[in-house]
Amino acid sequence: MTTTHARTSAPTRLPRQSFSPPPGHRGGTLLLVEDSRQTSDSIRLMFQGAIGRLRRTDSLQGARRHLSLYTPDAVLVDLGLPDGNGLDLIADLTMDNTRLPLIIAMSGQPELETAALAARADAFLAKPFESVAQFRRLLAPAFFALRATPAPPGALPQRTLGLRDDLFLALELLCGRAQEDRRGYALQFTAALARALEDTALAEAVHDARRSGDAVPLIACLRRRLADQPLI
Repeated sequence: MTTTHARTSAPTRLPRQSFSPPPGHRGGTLLLVEDSRQTSDSIRLMFQGAIGRLRRTDSLQGARRHLSLYTPDAVLVDLGLPDGNGLDLIADLTMDNTRLPLIIAMSGQPELETAALAARADAFLAKPFESVAQFRRLLAPAFFALRATPAPPGALPQRTLGLRDDLFLALELLCGRAQEDRRGYALQFTAALARALEDTALAEAVHDARRSGDAVPLIACLRRRLADQPLI
């Protein structure tokens, strides 16, 4: 996840290398490394129509466990994770002897695009996502069926059922007796959630908590957001 700042328009870089599926290729596997259920649900919706499988993990440790068992056709890596920086995983994945066909970094901080490409990611995807078409265009080199499948019209819906899980997680992180590094991650996670929802009040509450060190108003704001969410 990411820290909060004003949303800017950042160019999306298309993959630097081409990838052509072998003859008879009918699908593949996308490994999603993302700690937000809200974002993961959105990506699952955008991936519909692909002839392939989507597997998700929420940490670097989980990603490395998946990668020890199978080799995916593409990896989509969030740069802010609970147990470290997604750039470290990208650096491991781009070693010459283990290079995967398609590696995409994603973050709510557009300024991290330079670092992601320097780590040899093939492309960078800014959050919040622009549209289903943008997402599918980036994945098309590895999941060619997406190029022939019409994308649903309009931009991706900003809210999914995973939002409740994210709100609960943010509250748990902020209210628990966590160490200071976990508190930093909690603020980072909540800031990214606010950006994805385009929730100005929540973003300001995160900013105030960082500045003052008092998370009580932020916790109250999160509880209000949670109370507003449907149970199903």
